[in-house]
Amino acid sequence: MQQQYSKQENSRDFEEFHNIEEFKELFLLNSINDGSSFQKVLKLGGDQGLAKKLKSHLLKGIDSEAQVQENREKFGNNDPIEKEPASLCELILECFGDTMLQILLVAALISTIIGIINEGIKTGWTEGATIFLAVFLIVSITAGNNYLKERQFQQLRRKLDDGMVQVVRGGIVEISIKEIVVGDILQFGIGDIFQVDGLMIQGSQIKVDESPMTGESDEIKKLPFNEMSQQQQSSKDHHHFSPFLISGTRCLDGNGYMLVLQVGQNTVQGQLKQLLNQDNPPTPLQQKLEGVAENIGKLGTLVAILTFIALMGHLIYDVFIDHKHEFFTLLSLQLIIEAFMIGVTIIVVAVPEGLPLAVTIALAYSVGKMKDEQNLVKNLASCEIMGGANNICSDKTGTLTQNIMQVTALWIENHTYNNQEINITSKISKQSIEIMSESICYNSIANPTKDRDTNRWIQIGNKTECALIELADNFGYKYSNFRQNDKILRQIPFSSKRKKMVTAILNPKNQTIRIFSKGASEIILAQCFRYISTNGTELVLDKVKKDEILHNVIENFASRSLRTIAIAYKDLEPQSQAIKGFVNAKANVHQINEDEIDKDLTLIAIAGIKDPIRPDVADSIRQCTKSGVTVRMVTGDNIITAQSIALECGILEKNRAQQEFEVIEGKKFRDLVGGLISAKNEDGNEIKVVKNMQIFSKISREMKVMARASPEDKYLLVTGLIQEGNVVAVTGDGTNDAPALKKADVGFAMGITGSDVAKDAADIILIDDNFSSIITAMKWGRNIYDCIRKFIQFQLTVNLVALFMSFTGAVILKQSPLNAIEMLWVNLIMDTFASLALATEPPSIKVLDRQPYKRTDQIVSPKMYRTIVGASLYQIIVLTFILFLLPKFIDCSIPEELIGQKYPKNVVQMSIFFQAFVLMQVFNSISCRQLDYHTKNPFANFCNNPLFWIVQTITVIVQILLIQYGGKYVKVSHLTLFQHLLCVGFGIGGMIFSVLFKFIPEELCQKIHLFREEEIKTEKMDDTLTSKLRRKSTMRLHTSQRSKHDIGSLNKMSSDKI
Repeated sequence: MQQQYSKQENSRDFEEFHNIEEFKELFLLNSINDGSSFQKVLKLGGDQGLAKKLKSHLLKGIDSEAQVQENREKFGNNDPIEKEPASLCELILECFGDTMLQILLVAALISTIIGIINEGIKTGWTEGATIFLAVFLIVSITAGNNYLKERQFQQLRRKLDDGMVQVVRGGIVEISIKEIVVGDILQFGIGDIFQVDGLMIQGSQIKVDESPMTGESDEIKKLPFNEMSQQQQSSKDHHHFSPFLISGTRCLDGNGYMLVLQVGQNTVQGQLKQLLNQDNPPTPLQQKLEGVAENIGKLGTLVAILTFIALMGHLIYDVFIDHKHEFFTLLSLQLIIEAFMIGVTIIVVAVPEGLPLAVTIALAYSVGKMKDEQNLVKNLASCEIMGGANNICSDKTGTLTQNIMQVTALWIENHTYNNQEINITSKISKQSIEIMSESICYNSIANPTKDRDTNRWIQIGNKTECALIELADNFGYKYSNFRQNDKILRQIPFSSKRKKMVTAILNPKNQTIRIFSKGASEIILAQCFRYISTNGTELVLDKVKKDEILHNVIENFASRSLRTIAIAYKDLEPQSQAIKGFVNAKANVHQINEDEIDKDLTLIAIAGIKDPIRPDVADSIRQCTKSGVTVRMVTGDNIITAQSIALECGILEKNRAQQEFEVIEGKKFRDLVGGLISAKNEDGNEIKVVKNMQIFSKISREMKVMARASPEDKYLLVTGLIQEGNVVAVTGDGTNDAPALKKADVGFAMGITGSDVAKDAADIILIDDNFSSIITAMKWGRNIYDCIRKFIQFQLTVNLVALFMSFTGAVILKQSPLNAIEMLWVNLIMDTFASLALATEPPSIKVLDRQPYKRTDQIVSPKMYRTIVGASLYQIIVLTFILFLLPKFIDCSIPEELIGQKYPKNVVQMSIFFQAFVLMQVFNSISCRQLDYHTKNPFANFCNNPLFWIVQTITVIVQILLIQYGGKYVKVSHLTLFQHLLCVGFGIGGMIFSVLFKFIPEELCQKIHLFREEEIKTEKMDDTLTSKLRRKSTMRLHTSQRSKHDIGSLNKMSSDKI
């Protein structure tokens, strides 16, 4: 009866458990701490019972696709949580938040009312309505531009959420993270970030960093549920020894399996993501440009105020001195409103809204193209920073090499076998093959699979282990037969610090404990006191024999660019009969210290593993050298292997004597420079610096290869290089590479072999793990800088000319040469159209033929000032000629059909001024496509950017339509063919003059600095004059304060939520 009641209770519990909310309660921090989560799982029959009720199995997982689909429908899928993108209407409304546009619309409304009162409803509305239409077009085009940009970034975020994991579904299979379902048995290891919530069912030495979700910095030890069940009575602290694995946390050590209980938006991490909407903070280039924009904005505001004052002065003169009309009339009010609109429009034109927009477009364009070229950008700032990189610290495996491992040399039974000789089993004793193959199969976690059709191996997991597993398979030992839970007592995973992996098993032959160890050959060799010789006999391994193996085997393999892995074992002598049996043996082996467990080993074999150099690496490294970038290889391999590979790929020069520190081991480097010490930076914050920078500088000038390097050595190297003022890029794939990746100016993680922690710390993910992809990032980084410089050349020219002519016309002619509608059109050309045309220029291979940008380089260089000043002078001279002298040379009389209508007498002259001004900007944009250090020919790479020519064609067509058919709406007159050709001639003349101006020596322009380039701090970007006068939000990426607040409160929110 009791049993029946218990079954009914369990059944009822499970029926309740089908509610997703019940799963969520398991992962509440309080429930984990007080043990109620653990007790609830116990009631459900423990991990086995829970798996069974989820239609899964702890060993086989979910073994049918139908069941996978059923669980997905019942518990949801694992799609990433995405912020809902702003709609086009929302972006349009956001643009209307622009302070100056709001003022302009109010002024236009008043102008419309006055026009209707003066001229009647039939014609009085035209001027005001035209301004309304112009503003709406500007807003719509700009919002559409932003809409497309947001969609691009959304696609990028989706790509970042892609990834592969290994689950048990009948056997080990690799699936996308998005395909994980509740009930899956998920494999995890060092460096993985948990994407789902689950229950640990198997594992060894698991330590987890839960600080991203709980705020607690302590490493949390995790135990499998069944071990936890045995220890629950002796430990009341269920949190620090719990089997619950929370999404968003990191595995710092160990490997194991978990039963997935929550996916997607139901996970702890998913719930938090729904609460946060984080945006990209401004990049360093945007912050620097904000300083330029601030100075231009101040100049524009000053000119706008002076122009308004000048126009008001003329009005006062006409009223009180010339007595042309009374002051308190509608005419005076209309003149005041028009003057005010001119002033506001000057601010709209002068404030360079296009600067941050151009950066955003350049980044969006570059990020999309970089993704096509195997660079997945996480941190937008890294794109532009990579343009200044002058040092690359690269890993070897998978980056310089192909990461396709194969055992090509094997030392066993005191004899070396090469290539095809290895597979001839008759030469090696059966006993030696057995113990070597068992060691490989037990002491590994990789899961390679063999394609049945091609009979080729697909390497899944650690590639070195895959090569060894393939070797064992060739000898007839399938690794899947050696991974049973009832034999493995303990596993100590490979770490970059220990450089070895250890597995303890229960030897089925005599029920004793056998220890298998594999790792760096020198380290394993040093721990061996015996070795397996001919016919499997064990002999003493003395110092003489060790030296012989070191020189004749390890160093010989290394000189052939082979990675050497030693395989060893030992049997523990049973102290008593008490350790016999799995449970007792497991308890016994866990009591042994990690440093003691694999001492006094017997050496079985040393494998030489070949990882071929990537075919294009040598050319890429030559290109780096040509580009002024120093490539340094930082590897865990021994010094001979590292040196051999560096010579092969061109990092070291052949047939040249090496310098003292050109090739150095990590330990020697660390000892010489004295490690890191604490110091204070300019802001008074504590930072880490290299202790002996004098020695470091000497080493860094020579060093090209660092062998046997630990992650700490890599971090030390990066810190010192940055301290010297270098811009440093770093590649990494392991969990322990994360500090160096974070410290570097640009961190590259490996997309294939990289751990989740490395990818999380990196700025850019190399999808193909290929060094050549870093060259791609460098090329696009330099191109972004070039695109922004091209745009600045164009915009500063338009700004200076427009401001000068507006003020001159207002003072001398009592009117601005460009009315409000015309200036709004010019603003659209110089901001949105120009940013689209010039910020999307594709990179030329020539960008890699020059030295990288320095941190201290000015954005607006002396050569650019030469171009800006030259183009501005030409345009001002031409426009001044049109404004004051043109009627003396050509007929500018008003057309007959316009006589009697409300047009000013100089309408043709002003129309030519407007046409010439716009066409000169079109031709000037062609000149601005070329920066001086590329070429002086404005037509170089003429057809490499179709979008540029589309934008310019649209500009010219719209301009001609405005002139020919704008009429009373735009206050212009149609022009004759001769007048159009004259304006085109002025534009072409600008291009010719611009080319001639480039021959002026650069030295004469060194002292020209029109604008200061102060980097505006993130928290102050929304307080600048530019931001207050013009629009903010997504167009200016001014979400920095909100993003900072969101990120800063993440820990608090997550711990509260848990």
